[in-house]
Amino acid sequence: MADRDRVIVVGGGPVGYTTAALLAQANIPFTLLEAGHRVADEPRAGTIHPPTLELVASIGAIDAFLDRGFRVENYRYFDRTQGLIANFDLSVLGDLTPYPFRLMLEQHKVCFIMQELLAQQSSPMDIRLDHEVTRVEQTDDGVRVVAATPQGEQVIDGRWVIGCDGGRSRVRKSMTVDFDGFTYPERFLILSTPYDFGPHGYAFTNYIADPEEWFALFKVPGPDGSGLWRVVSPVDPELPEDKVFADDAVQARIQRFRPLAAGYEIVHRNIYNVHQRVASSFRQGRVLIAGDAAHINNPLGGMGMNFGIHDAFNLVEKLAMVWRGDADDDLLDVYDRQRRTVAQEYLQRQTIENKNNIEQKDPKEREKFYDSLRATVADPEALVTYLRRVTMMEGFARAAAIT
Repeated sequence: MADRDRVIVVGGGPVGYTTAALLAQANIPFTLLEAGHRVADEPRAGTIHPPTLELVASIGAIDAFLDRGFRVENYRYFDRTQGLIANFDLSVLGDLTPYPFRLMLEQHKVCFIMQELLAQQSSPMDIRLDHEVTRVEQTDDGVRVVAATPQGEQVIDGRWVIGCDGGRSRVRKSMTVDFDGFTYPERFLILSTPYDFGPHGYAFTNYIADPEEWFALFKVPGPDGSGLWRVVSPVDPELPEDKVFADDAVQARIQRFRPLAAGYEIVHRNIYNVHQRVASSFRQGRVLIAGDAAHINNPLGGMGMNFGIHDAFNLVEKLAMVWRGDADDDLLDVYDRQRRTVAQEYLQRQTIENKNNIEQKDPKEREKFYDSLRATVADPEALVTYLRRVTMMEGFARAAAIT
């Protein structure tokens, strides 16, 4: 490819690699820059919702997703003291989507599938690991990205840059945009164990409400496909990380959730800060952002990675039209309006609501919420309406309607 005749994608996570795969299928030359030396496999996102499955089906990736993921045809909401509150049957969405289920598939495996798609493409591409972007500049007719590499500083020129480089995005910081929102005081701890919680009445996805120490419990395929359970819970922000990760503290926490005389084998431990933020614009000239670079949220509901993948499909479709000369670059402002509006109206609202509900401290409000869940499950029409919202189908349709 010519030195500048390309799109520069910054970030080699699921959104960055999805963006790269879409650009390749559109025959748009690109260079992908990733600060790390490999795809990171720490336990983070792992839920794929129906609209995302429809999108990956459109690019020929659905078989790989379904082969490697776990189908979740129902999920359960518990109260830690009362037990099961509601069981949500996703099959009721069968008339609305060919994929009426969640798929549990870790984000690094999404990256691997997109890498496999890239290997099938013949369009010009260039993937550079160990390239940490330090500066992004716009020129009169393009962009210039500066990256620190083991060989020293490198300058990469292109026509557009797409920042998929996470919540601390260097690309976003090169723009004059705000990243308003807030950070939760507590951190989230993820523990992964091969212990099988299924015989205790748990589905592959569960939310266990409690005013002091709630839990979320998920089963993901794990390294060999046999399954790992992730146990997510809030952590006192004052506790040092070494105390949070200490074996006795970890065992005490998971034993409080479900006692086990033999103790639990813990294969992963991860802790991170949690934020709710949306950038004030997803585009500034030839600089665009997607995924966590544009919006971040708490993980309850499994929406963040999905929303970023939706960004990638929306953006590349429009950028391809601009690249070919079939549309003016004002079309990219529609990407900003569509995705930013829905990030504010749906992604932020729903994930904040999810967290508020699972940790509700007022007993009357908690019972009121539980009653609403029971009533929703008992009413087929209300159940479909509710599931369209929490599976991201409603927000996806809303974005498409914005002009």
